[in-house]
Amino acid sequence: MYRWLKQRFVDWAAGVQQKEIDRLHAEALRLKAEVLKSNGGKPIILTPEEQQRLDELKKGIDPEVLKRINVLSDAE
Repeated sequence: MYRWLKQRFVDWAAGVQQKEIDRLHAEALRLKAEVLKSNGGKPIILTPEEQQRLDELKKGIDPEVLKRINVLSDAE
C-alpha cells in the first residue's frame, strides 16, 4: 500500500512540476516576443561575458531540456 501511495504522490508531483514548466515556458516565449518587438525585431545579442556565463550554467542541464527551454535561440 505504501508503494502505491508513494507512486501516486510521485506522479502527482511530476504533473504539478510539468504544468509549472509549461506555464513558465509560455511566459518566457511571451517575454521574448515582447523584447523582440521593443528591440525593433532584432534578436537578443549577448556579450561574450554573458555568453560564457550562460554556457557555464548550461553545462549541468540535460540537452533535451535545454532545447525545450531555450528562448534565446531563433528556433521556436
